[in-house]
Amino acid sequence: MQMNHMVFKLKPISCQAPALAAMQTGKPNFYQSLSLSSQNAGFDEIKKAYKILALQYHPDVCTCLTKEESTRRFIELRTAYETLSDPNSREIYDYELCFEDVFESRRGSYRRVWEKQIIGLKKRSAERMENRNCRSG
Repeated sequence: MQMNHMVFKLKPISCQAPALAAMQTGKPNFYQSLSLSSQNAGFDEIKKAYKILALQYHPDVCTCLTKEESTRRFIELRTAYETLSDPNSREIYDYELCFEDVFESRRGSYRRVWEKQIIGLKKRSAERMENRNCRSG
């Protein structure tokens, strides 16, 4: 019995501001979470950043007052590390991050087009009402 395996290769997209997209969608940016300055960070850089921050935010080393926040931050760091240290997960994450950026930028331009259309409709409506009033009066 032969099994066919499908392999999907995602086409890379150039991102101008993935951090902005993450902030707008409310999702954490894993590169920012690990204090990485670039999406081009290698595995060793990711691992080093994770170890430093994990020691800093581990719930066992934080005071009781900050335990809840440090636990939340530690879980976020762990998720970021697991995602970015796995090449397949990272490729998917980068793709989604870029897609969110593209979507958010388009969403803003769609809103501007919509607002222009509304202004045009209001103007035409006012002109029609004025023409009706002139004919009636």
